[in-house]
Amino acid sequence: MTKQAETESGNRGLASLERVFLATFFSISFTWAGAAQAEPVRVAMPAKSMTFLNFYVGEKFGAYKAEGLDVSLEVIKTDIGVTGIVTGEIDYITAIGSAMRAAATGLPLKAAMFSMDRVLIYMFAKPAIRSIEELKGGKTVATTGLVATPTYAAKVMARARGLNPDKDLIFIATGDVATSLAALQSGAADVAMLSIPFNFKAEGLGYRNLGNAADFLQTPFAGVGVSDAKQRSNPAQAKRMIRATLKSMEFTKDPANQERVIGLLIDEFKLDRKTAALSLRDINNVLTRDGRTTDDAVRAEIKEIREQAKLKGEVPVGQVVDYKLLMEVLAETKR
Repeated sequence: MTKQAETESGNRGLASLERVFLATFFSISFTWAGAAQAEPVRVAMPAKSMTFLNFYVGEKFGAYKAEGLDVSLEVIKTDIGVTGIVTGEIDYITAIGSAMRAAATGLPLKAAMFSMDRVLIYMFAKPAIRSIEELKGGKTVATTGLVATPTYAAKVMARARGLNPDKDLIFIATGDVATSLAALQSGAADVAMLSIPFNFKAEGLGYRNLGNAADFLQTPFAGVGVSDAKQRSNPAQAKRMIRATLKSMEFTKDPANQERVIGLLIDEFKLDRKTAALSLRDINNVLTRDGRTTDDAVRAEIKEIREQAKLKGEVPVGQVVDYKLLMEVLAETKR
């Protein structure tokens, strides 16, 4: 074996050991040996959505309590959540794209970690439409908002198939995913951009799945956003929040816990067992391995943010993402 081959083999071995170590560290029976009373923490999320499943898992099965945190998961409009982060009324925010958009415009907050870096949004069409290419020529697409992530996803998917989305697609804003599906059913739209579990509902109704945005783009979608002030004044709490979120992600992915997580989906989101199991499968496919995503994915998100907000100046990665505390947590797990 050549030296280069030996080195590559060694690197693969180390990477494998690291994965095994992290899985062992985070495959948890959550126990808390901390203070007698957990510290109250407010976490803003824009909607009760399976996008944030791992946070519900962490709250339900004790990951946050194990770190001495009494987490309150609160559905709060994104703009109010961002304001709350900056003023200190809210401790953390899960709508990581919105946190990055705010940071890009100069507000003092950062993405501290990513729990999901691919977008689980599906393009469903009338049965007569067999491919994305057949949308050419002015087909109507129902989406939650004209500058929302589903619209961005639709444009990326269209471009990948040789279309000009600004000319070939007509977007209509519905406000929510349920209304997007209703627009498809009523004939008001040729296509609807759907998140889980609405994609499974559309499939059951006979509509055609033209693709999953996760196969077309990598972009930060959920995670932990925190203010610069919180990182300075209480880094210990922020690290515990990050550590617990990593643990909740590993708990969600662990095959040994699948029935418990499916049960949570059934109870919290009122799903039947089949839909819950399929939803969990798709969610597990897009959870990050260790809270990080690629710089290219962050730069692509920054590019989209600059175009939407019409920002003229450059926005460096460090202005919207700060992995410092995450890296400390990851380093501590290897001791």
